[in-house]
Amino acid sequence: MNPKIQIEKLKKDLEWLLYQAMVLKQTFNAALAVSQVFEKTDSLATYGDYFALTQNIIISDSQLQLAKLFDKNRQSISIPKIIETANELYTEKYFQSMTYFSAQSYQDLKSELEALAHRLNELEQPIKNLKKLRDKNLAHLDKSVDSLDKLINISNDAPVLLSEAVTLIDFSIQSLSKIKTIMFSIDSSFQEKDYVWELSEIAKAIEDYQKKVDKELE
Repeated sequence: MNPKIQIEKLKKDLEWLLYQAMVLKQTFNAALAVSQVFEKTDSLATYGDYFALTQNIIISDSQLQLAKLFDKNRQSISIPKIIETANELYTEKYFQSMTYFSAQSYQDLKSELEALAHRLNELEQPIKNLKKLRDKNLAHLDKSVDSLDKLINISNDAPVLLSEAVTLIDFSIQSLSKIKTIMFSIDSSFQEKDYVWELSEIAKAIEDYQKKVDKELE
C-alpha cells in the first residue's frame, strides 16, 4: 500500500479507536462510581440489587469493548495494530516531511513510539486473560462452559482485575493520544465525567425520601 494512503488510514483508524477508548473510559467510570458511593453512604443499599446488577452489566460490557480494542485479529482495527503501524511509518523521511516545527528530535520521538510497543508487551498477560474471558463468555457461549462453576474457574484461571482494566483503558487513551501528537501534531483533550457526584445526588434523594417515609409511619 502506498505510504501516503497508509498514513491517511492510520489517522482515520486512530481517531475512531481513540473515540471508542474515551467512551469506554466514561462507561467504566460509571461502574466504578457505584462502588465509590457505596463506600460513602448506605442509601444506595435500599435498592442495592438494582445498582449491583447495573454495575455488573456495565463491567461486562466494558470488558468486551476493551477486548475489542486489544484484539490482534487481522480483520480488526486495534491498538496493537495502530502501535505497530505507527512505528513502521514513522521514519526519518516522514519526520523531515512534516510541516510543523518539533522541539524534539526524530530519535526522541521515535523512542517514544517504541516505548509504547514495549509497554504493550508488558501488558500481555491481562490482555490474554481478557481475550480468554471474551471468547469463553462475554462474546460467545462456549460449549466448554456449561455451568456456573466452570465460568468461575475461567475467572480464577485468567483473572482480569479491575485495576488491570483501568490500566488498559488508560493506556488506550494515552498511547493513541501520543501517536496522534507525534504523527500528526494534533493534541487530544479528554474531560472525564464525574459520575460520583451524580450518584451521590441520587443517594441523597433516596435518603431524603426514606426519611420522609419513616416520618409518615411514626
